[in-house]
Amino acid sequence: MEDMQSVPLVVPRNFKLICELFGIAVPAFIQLFLDHYSFMDQNFVDNSSYNLATRGIHFIDDKFKLGTDPLSIKLDQREKERGVKLIQRQVKLGLNRNYSTTERRNRGRVITGQIYDILSKGRKMKDIIYLDENTCFKLNKDLLLTCILNNTHPSRYINSMMKLVSIPDYLAELHLDEGEYNPILGFIIRVHDGYGNINNLEYRNSARFKNFIMEIQELNKRYFFYRGLEKRVAVYQEWLDDFLENRAEDNIL
Repeated sequence: MEDMQSVPLVVPRNFKLICELFGIAVPAFIQLFLDHYSFMDQNFVDNSSYNLATRGIHFIDDKFKLGTDPLSIKLDQREKERGVKLIQRQVKLGLNRNYSTTERRNRGRVITGQIYDILSKGRKMKDIIYLDENTCFKLNKDLLLTCILNNTHPSRYINSMMKLVSIPDYLAELHLDEGEYNPILGFIIRVHDGYGNINNLEYRNSARFKNFIMEIQELNKRYFFYRGLEKRVAVYQEWLDDFLENRAEDNIL
């Protein structure tokens, strides 16, 4: 039951930096990611941001071994039968190509809510979680249902998501074409490219952002002979630390 206990949300330095350097507010990104998790999207694959966020949650499960101790849920016979039928309906809907993936997602969300209502019976699942006293996040039933099934509190998913986002890791894997694909990084890059309309456009048009992009474009050539992924991540981390320190000294950042 330990994993169902709430833990404080802690924003890691690397996550804060990638959001800051990309011109994205940390709370806005977290809420956008949470809003895009779709329980239904486990039943099909497409190129949508919903599918990307959903794969991100499963990526977290794999990386941090969450959901390995499922919660024991007591249901009466009628609830069990109804739950099984709803899951079967959702799986069947996911395979139904007569509907677009958007239609399947929207129809599946209704079924997700019905499954959640059955499994959350007698449980006090809050749909709000606080980053601090002034900032909170709304949790959808898709994520809450997954948390019940995996016996994992939402705070653990949010903290784990933030730990898996890092500029040095992303750039090293991109430049060396190595490493496991990280859907969470894929999601934040999509947001960086304009998805969700949460970018700070004034910052994106500023000299400091353009300077940052120019530096990134030179990295692969500058450190080309560092061919190992671990070493490349390390030198990129050193570069980032120096870059930020120099910008601070120049009063650019």
